[in-house]
Amino acid sequence: MGPLGHCAVGMAAKPLAPRVSLGVLLIAPFALDLLAIELAGIEGGAKGIPWSHGLFMSVVWSALAGLVGAGMFRDRRSGVVIGLLVFSHWVLDFISHPIPFASFSWRHWQWDYGHPLPPDLPLLFANSPKVGLGLYNHISAVEATLLEACMFAAGTAVYIAHVRHRRKPSC
Repeated sequence: MGPLGHCAVGMAAKPLAPRVSLGVLLIAPFALDLLAIELAGIEGGAKGIPWSHGLFMSVVWSALAGLVGAGMFRDRRSGVVIGLLVFSHWVLDFISHPIPFASFSWRHWQWDYGHPLPPDLPLLFANSPKVGLGLYNHISAVEATLLEACMFAAGTAVYIAHVRHRRKPSC
């Protein structure tokens, strides 16, 4: 899933964790991608991304983020929401991956891969089975962009409704 889809989840989570800043809620779904950048030297190449995007390590990173979040905000619920947001990245990637970004063409705004790409999210580590439902194997780049824009609009609507509700004066 691309950035708008991950941001949508962070914005929609605000009513569940009102004590957590929007910035933290927006960064949490990107934690696995940030780890992938940090771990690029370890993960890189044909081995895939097992240390940042593998199911097992995604659960580990999510639990760690949840513990850190609970400690930072002194609130178990906030920690649970932060942990779930980190894990939401894996769930969205599981639905959408593999993403053929290497074959994307701005000129035609479509994937140009010629055949479905195989799953790319490892269950455990580098040589473990790889999974992914491959949504982006079956829709165009335009459809993917529209899907993420709609997700972002829905997440924004949830966030705005929450903010408006909190600002209403109570009688």
